Amino acid sequence: SSGINAEYGYPSPSDVSKDGRFGSKFTTVCVSGNTANTIEMFAYQVSNQCMALVRDNILQPAREHPGMAYVKQSSAEQYVPDVFFREKDEYGNVVTKEARPLPVDYLLLQLPAGTPKDGHKEPLMPGGAGEFPVFHRRSVDLEIFKRYYRAQPDEKFLESLSDINVLLFLCTNDTLSFRDHISDICNAIRTGDRGVIQAFKESPVWLTLEQILAVDADLTAAPVGETWNCSVCTLINQATKTVCEVCGTPKTG
Repeated sequence: SSGINAEYGYPSPSDVSKDGRFGSKFTTVCVSGNTANTIEMFAYQVSNQCMALVRDNILQPAREHPGMAYVKQSSAEQYVPDVFFREKDEYGNVVTKEARPLPVDYLLLQLPAGTPKDGHKEPLMPGGAGEFPVFHRRSVDLEIFKRYYRAQPDEKFLESLSDINVLLFLCTNDTLSFRDHISDICNAIRTGDRGVIQAFKESPVWLTLEQILAVDADLTAAPVGETWNCSVCTLINQATKTVCEVCGTPKTG
């Protein structure tokens, strides 16, 4: 239950959610010994459905069976809708069953977990120059990056990229993709190779980004509440987005 409460307490920002939050990236990792006398890791997240059931006080553990949960019965104080799950019976047929009880495996998302084979490595320069928002804890757009980048001195270009949150933004921003360059950038940061970083700064993709950042107009100065519909998937995007958040189609009109 601690993992459920942690995930529910740390929701992820989402521009397409009505309240600005949806799901969670919080992960629980269990570390223990196994029969081979080695350390084994098991990582998981609880599903959004599970968090909703716990939030509404519908789900409770089955005391006699740790691997099972139980959907509460309706009472005079609380109405509980019927919850169902599907599984295969002994004949291979898919059958629908009421979630009283419910296998906990239906509520968990298993994730890969492990450690580097070649031992401990120093983290990727934990600080970096200046202040940049923690990725996934708030919505970061090109205007925020522009203010951050303009505050960095030219001779500190390597240090300005040495923040993991900056690298994540470069990988995932809607305007330009830097995925093909991230591996070289990270290696240069680890080794302090300013020559590689300078070559990247002079590359066409970075020069294109600098031209975009050179625009004096506020990149986020769109009226509050203004939106546009994607011409392909019809998603309603915020006016500050230049491409659709779901399918990547450029903004038109």
